[in-house]
Formats: sequence, structure tokens, C-alpha cells
Amino acid sequence: MSSSGSAKCKVSSLTDNLRLRGGSRFLAFAVGALLAILGGVAAAAAANDPASIQGLTSKFVDVNGVRTRYYEMGQGEPMVLVHGGSTAGSSTANVWSRNIPGLAKHFHIFAVDRLGSGMTDNPLEDKDYSTQSQVEHIYQFIQTLKLGQVHLVGHSAGGGIVFFLAILHPEIVRTLTVVAHGPEAPSADPNGGPTKLEAELKKCPDQTQYAGLKCRVVELAWLPTTFDDQYWAADVYMATLPKSKQARDKINAGAGEAERKAFPAWRATLWDKVRKDGVLQVPVLLYAGKNDVLDWAAGDATAKLSGELGLFDIIAAKNTRVRMIVQNNGGHFMYREYPEQFNQDLLGFIDYFEHHTDVPPQGQLQLPK
Repeated sequence: MSSSGSAKCKVSSLTDNLRLRGGSRFLAFAVGALLAILGGVAAAAAANDPASIQGLTSKFVDVNGVRTRYYEMGQGEPMVLVHGGSTAGSSTANVWSRNIPGLAKHFHIFAVDRLGSGMTDNPLEDKDYSTQSQVEHIYQFIQTLKLGQVHLVGHSAGGGIVFFLAILHPEIVRTLTVVAHGPEAPSADPNGGPTKLEAELKKCPDQTQYAGLKCRVVELAWLPTTFDDQYWAADVYMATLPKSKQARDKINAGAGEAERKAFPAWRATLWDKVRKDGVLQVPVLLYAGKNDVLDWAAGDATAKLSGELGLFDIIAAKNTRVRMIVQNNGGHFMYREYPEQFNQDLLGFIDYFEHHTDVPPQGQLQLPK
């Protein structure tokens, strides 16, 4: 080959190389720009979403005909967070806003608005205004998203939902965490007396209205920092939606009343499945606030946590992998009051049982002679 031909070949090769490099740089620039645009769109959507707080972005999925809102963040094993409160007004997935970012560093988080609450649609039938249907809705949410086995975490009434779900569908549960006293537990007063909360509620408006429901939440909180203005702004927006008002009206008119009347017997049947049949064998964490007025009998000087301890005894009758943590100076929403501590305790609990699978069998306590 002539020297001029060799030079042409080198120039051509150099030109092709520059084109390739330029194309790669352009592609990288284009991808980066697209991601920046998408990130900006997501941030703008979060900023313009009156139902969301702390930069979280609402997502929606159809669960058997019910449009269901949830937050999703993180990677790894799925963890489903279920809020407490009554239907339509007193609680939503927003209660987990201080916990989601920290937990998402270790798990794939899904915090869901329950049936009829927050931005999730109301039940399709009146009979579904019940705990039993709430349990089914969370189960179908997990199935719809194809999450497989999950870490279940529920607060208050949501704690009852995940507890009952773990009994009915143990095959989908990795671990179970029940936060605060709820309908899954025995009474706070073994004699059936009133709780400290009931006395405090006398200062609240009618509980059939949102103002009364909000007042109840405030009385359940222990620290003045439990909720902030951003939280309440989103909460009142969701609670005053037409569908939320419709749900409260339906409940006040008797929707789901038959199912609610059947609830105590249904719950007792599930207690027996745990206490006698030992169907709940996954690691279980009970997380309590020492100053939870929902588990504080009115006649007691301090909270005895009788309901929480009663639930512990039910589970521990056949399960050696049950633990209980009590947060001092914490109320019904202790996970919001001490989010970093709660997250650390939850992560430590899960990590321990992932590395300690050989738990001693149920044995007889040997007292020293």
C-alpha cells in the first residue's frame, strides 16, 4: 500500500473512532437528560400532589376493581406497611412518612392506603366496610403486585389486619410486626373498664365527623412533635374528599354492621388457631409505646400494656420467635415520635432471625433451686 493510501486509511479510522466516541457521548448525554427530566417530572408531581408529604410520590394500582394508592421506595425484600385508624379520615399511608426513607435503604417498601382510606377507593359493596374485608384487600394488594413473601408491618388497626392476614395466609409472610395496641389484642382493662383514651375523648367533637377523628389522633399522640402542619394539610384534604364523606356516611348508616358484629367471634377463632394450633410460626415483633392511652386502663396510674402483653401470650403459646419492645416516653405513634429508633429496632429484629434460624423448641421454665 502506498504512503498516501496508508494515510487515508489512518484518517478514515480516526474519523470513524471520533464518530463512535461522539455518538457514545451524545447517547450518554441524552440518557442523562432524560433521567433528569423524569426526575424533575416526578419531583413536580410530588410537589403538586396535595395527598402526599415529605417528597413521597403516590402510585396507584387496581386491586380487584378498587383503585388503591401506595408509596413505593427502595430495593430488596418487600416490606408492606399498613396504617391504622378507622375508615375514611383518621389515618393513611402518610403516617409512615418519617420511616419510609430509612427503611427503603434496606427493603423494597410498599406503604398502602387501606380500603376506603386516604386516596384508595371505597369498598364496592356495603358488606366490605369491615376488618375482614380490609384483610382481604391487603392480601389482594400483595397478590396484584406479585410481591411473593413479604415483611408485614401494621400499626393499630393495621396491626390487626396484618396479624389476621399472617394467620390466614402464612405462606406469604417472612416476618410480622404489630405496632401498638389494636383490635387484634385483648382489652386494655382485664375487667372490661374504660381506657384513658375514652376519658380524653370527652373533650373531642363528634367521632362521626373528621374533626372528631382528628382530635382522637391528637389525643393518641404523646409528643407535641408527632404530627406537623404538612401532615395535617394532606390529611384534611383526603378526609374531606367526597368519597371519604360518603364512606363515613355509609358506616354511620350501618354499612358493614353485620360483619362488625361477627368480628369478636371471628377474632376468637383466629386466636385459637394461634394459641392452640400454632399456625403462626414466623418471627413476630410486638412494638409498644409505654404511654399509649389506648392500652392504658382509666383506673391505672401508669399504662400496664395489658392488651399488648395479652397478645404476646397468645402468640408465644406456640411460637418461640416472638419478641416485644417497649418505647419509653412514647405514645400510640411511637414510630413517628422516634423514627430512627423504630427503624433500627425493626431492622435489628429482622436481621437477627435471618441469621438465627435454629430457635430452641418450646420448653419448660426451670427455676433455680
